[in-house]
Amino acid sequence: MMLAESVRRFLSKHRIDACAIVAAVSGGTDSTALLLALAELRGEGFTIAAAHVNHHLRGAESDEDEAFVRALCEQLNVPLHVADGMLDEHRVRERGVEAAAREIRYVRLREIREAANAAFIATAHQKNDQAETVLMRLLTGSGIGGLRGIHAVRGDGIVRPLLDVTREEIDAFLRERGLTARHDRSNDDPRFLRNRVRGIVRELGAVDNLAAIATQARQQWPILERAIDDAEADCAEIGDDETRFRRLPHDPWLRQALLHRHIHRLEPGARDVSANDLARLAGDADTLKRVSVTKQLELIRQNKSLVLRRVPQPTPEFECVISPNQPVRLITGVTIHLTGQPGDRATGQPFQVPDDGTFTVRNRRTGDRFHPLGSPAPKKLKDFLIDRKIAAELRDRIPLLLWNDEIVWVAGVEVSERFKVTDSPGDRYEVWLEDA
Repeated sequence: MMLAESVRRFLSKHRIDACAIVAAVSGGTDSTALLLALAELRGEGFTIAAAHVNHHLRGAESDEDEAFVRALCEQLNVPLHVADGMLDEHRVRERGVEAAAREIRYVRLREIREAANAAFIATAHQKNDQAETVLMRLLTGSGIGGLRGIHAVRGDGIVRPLLDVTREEIDAFLRERGLTARHDRSNDDPRFLRNRVRGIVRELGAVDNLAAIATQARQQWPILERAIDDAEADCAEIGDDETRFRRLPHDPWLRQALLHRHIHRLEPGARDVSANDLARLAGDADTLKRVSVTKQLELIRQNKSLVLRRVPQPTPEFECVISPNQPVRLITGVTIHLTGQPGDRATGQPFQVPDDGTFTVRNRRTGDRFHPLGSPAPKKLKDFLIDRKIAAELRDRIPLLLWNDEIVWVAGVEVSERFKVTDSPGDRYEVWLEDA
């Protein structure tokens, strides 16, 4: 197979013409071959530029990769865009080196595409990569959706023109041109699952069969997706930060597929949900109260609905002084108003203090106590909020109005017995919240 001809057929099949393409070039064998093939096809309705992201993971070797790509592009007369891909340590700890590098690489490639005013980003994933991906997903418990493997054309404009080309054909293509690409030693490191899987696929000679599984799964997927669409329309209410399931389908596979769709809708980078995880979630859905799905998502029971949502972020501590007729906007987005001229506001809370003092607004602290209205004695604020069935994730967001360090009002919940309005002497005020 002539590699350039394979790329030409790919572009024609997917109607990619009369546009600009950015080729992602690491300097490795596959991306070098992709750049050469695209360069040979210039003038056939599209223009190309190259993009190199330097992650600086291998010291001088990474810089030598960049130098190789620069020299190759100069030789081919291809415009080159180089971007810094230094990894964030927090993301490395959270996601691992490979995932963190992949995330920042695609961010930089999209930036380059925009700067180059290009329509597509071409990456050098090839047939062996496809086979390895299918086997990895089988080993890690992927469902049918995962067996579709690497997509030839993604909805975000990323294309893989070499996906029907084997690694052996790419090696032969470069030998014919007398070109030796760079070698990334991390591809030999057995600590990475893909490297171990690569050896297994090579030993079994299973590239064609495994890649065929991906093709079959992609061909069958539209039929399955229509069933998921119907289930979604019948069962789900979709919001920006959550999906509320009024119910889940009776069919176990549809339950799992619907959950999987919305896990990836809310967290596109989620990679730690296996078929076993989905089966467990779907099986427990009728009885669960709250369960972590990923580090970023949770599934909770709210009334009669099941809600898949992003895990609420803790509210930082806040505290400020408030004076009558000087509203204060809080970090939670609400504004608190205090006046010494009580009115008849539907949302206003009247209260009374015995004499002068200082008013403050803050959220709760460990050890806070509150005297509920009508109660004979104060109690722990935490116990009061539990008694009033205030959801745990909301408790740190509730503003507390204090007078001389005593809680007067738990906003939107209750006024203190000690500060209720009576006929005894004291100064009367009114407090209310205004939501942005």
